[in-house]
Amino acid sequence: MGCDASVPKIADLTWQPLQVPLHTPFAISSETTTVTDNFWVKLKLDDGTEGWGEAAPSPTLMGETAKTVEAALQEAKSILLGQPARWRHCVKLLNEQIQAQKAACAAVEVALLDALAKRQGIPLWLLFGGSTDELETDVTVPIMPVEEAKNFAANFVSRGFRRLKLKLSGDLETDEARIVAVHEVAPHAELQLDANQAYKPTQALKLLNRLERLGITPILFEQPVPKDDWDGMRWLTQRSPVPICADESVVTASDALRVVREGAARAINIKLMKSGIAESLRIIAIAQTAHLQLMVGAMVETELGLTAAAHLTAGTGGFDFVDLDTHLFMEDSPFLAGFEQKGALLRLRGKPGLGMVLRGLAGNRQ
Repeated sequence: MGCDASVPKIADLTWQPLQVPLHTPFAISSETTTVTDNFWVKLKLDDGTEGWGEAAPSPTLMGETAKTVEAALQEAKSILLGQPARWRHCVKLLNEQIQAQKAACAAVEVALLDALAKRQGIPLWLLFGGSTDELETDVTVPIMPVEEAKNFAANFVSRGFRRLKLKLSGDLETDEARIVAVHEVAPHAELQLDANQAYKPTQALKLLNRLERLGITPILFEQPVPKDDWDGMRWLTQRSPVPICADESVVTASDALRVVREGAARAINIKLMKSGIAESLRIIAIAQTAHLQLMVGAMVETELGLTAAAHLTAGTGGFDFVDLDTHLFMEDSPFLAGFEQKGALLRLRGKPGLGMVLRGLAGNRQ
C-alpha cells in the first residue's frame, strides 16, 4: 500500500543529557538517585513540528544505563528517519529492533505522539480519550532515617497531600519503625508501601500482620517480592489483608495476562519507562477487563516524563493510584510541567501535545 501524502515523515531525532540534581535523595531498596541520568529526546516532523520525550533509565530495576539508552537512540534514529509518522507503525519498527531498550523506545514514542497531537492542535490527554484533565498524586517518602521521614511526611501533609507512599528497604524492623513514625505524624493520611522486590513473601506478610496489630492498614503493597517470584506473589496475594500490586513483574501485556491467570496481584503499576504507550494501553485493557486496580508510576523523571504519564492516565481514566511526584525532588528542572499543581492536585493544561514549556537547559544537542 502507498503512503498518504498528507502523512508527515520523521525528519530528525536528537537528544541531550538531562542531568538534574535532587535536593532530597530518592532512595529505594536497590538504588539511590541524587542526580538524574536521563535524556531529553526531540523528534521533528518534515513540516517542522517538534515533539519531546524523556528517557529515564534505571540500572537496577530495568538493566538500562545512560550508555545503553544513547546507543538505542542512535539505532532508533537510523530506523525512523524518513518513515511516515504513523505512531503504531513506528512502535512496531522499534520493537523489532530495540525492544529491550524500554526507556529509549518510550521517549521516542512519547515525542512522536507529542508532535502528532500538536499537529492536530489538541492536548495529548484528549487523544487518549479525554476521560478527565485532573489527577491527585501521592508523594513518596524515600528510605531515610525515622526523624527525617517524619518531617518529610508532615511537610507534605501540610501542603495538602492525602496519600504517602513509603519506600521499604527489606529490613523489617527499620521499615516498621519508619511506617509507624510516619503514621504518627500523619494519622489521617492513606499509606502505600513499595518494597521494590526487597522482601520474601513470609517477611512481607509478617510486616503487614505486625502493622495490622498496631492499627495500621496500608491501602496498597507494591512489588513486595522479586519480580520473577510468581509463586511468592500469588501466595502473598491470597493471604494479604492489603492489595498486592505488581510493578517490576509487569512489563508487557503478556505479563499482565499472567497476573490475571495466576491471581498474582490485585493491582498493576503502569510505567511508561517499562512499557511505553502502546503496550501500556494493552496492559490497561487487560487489567480493567479483569477488574484489577490500576496505578501509574514513574522512574526518577522530570516534569517532561511525568507529564506524558499524566496525559495517558487522565485520558484513559480508571486509575485508582497516581504516583507522579519525582519532580518534587528536583533542585532545578529545566521544564515547566504540562500541568498546573496545587498541593497534590494536578490539572493538565489545554495546550496542544504535552503542553511543556522550557525554562532553559545547558548542554549541546547530540
